[in-house]
Amino acid sequence: MIKFFSILLTASLLVSGLNAQVIDQTEYETDLFNQLFQNPAQRSQVKIMQEKKLDEIMMRYIEQNRKLEGIPLYWIRIYSGSSRDARQEAYDVKASFLKKYEGIPNIVKYDDPNFKVYTGGYRTKNEAMKLLLRMRRDFPTAFIVYDIIDFPLD
Repeated sequence: MIKFFSILLTASLLVSGLNAQVIDQTEYETDLFNQLFQNPAQRSQVKIMQEKKLDEIMMRYIEQNRKLEGIPLYWIRIYSGSSRDARQEAYDVKASFLKKYEGIPNIVKYDDPNFKVYTGGYRTKNEAMKLLLRMRRDFPTAFIVYDIIDFPLD
């Protein structure tokens, strides 16, 4: 209860402090710009202090990404089949997907002996999940697939 009141008091002080400021924002930004770039001899130095553990975590993250040799993506597989008519079925599924979900990239791949239809190509699983939930009614067997693609050569 005391914690709640202290948070409420802090929030009200912040709001009243914001209302008390009468400096025009553009005037303040211009003045700040002039202070920073007019007298380079009078510049201050900024020192960033952080935990050593954060540096270790960042280096580990960089090393893991360096080993990937590509870009991680999340696709949604909406069809997979290996029957005699699988190729035609894959293109039919792709066409029905394009009618309902315009502008979302999709591709038909042949992985011997299956034809597969993928859609999406998102950098995060959360983005792929949003699309999957939206299209679940039309494609109930769809699921998310993790893939690593080659870096673009452009």
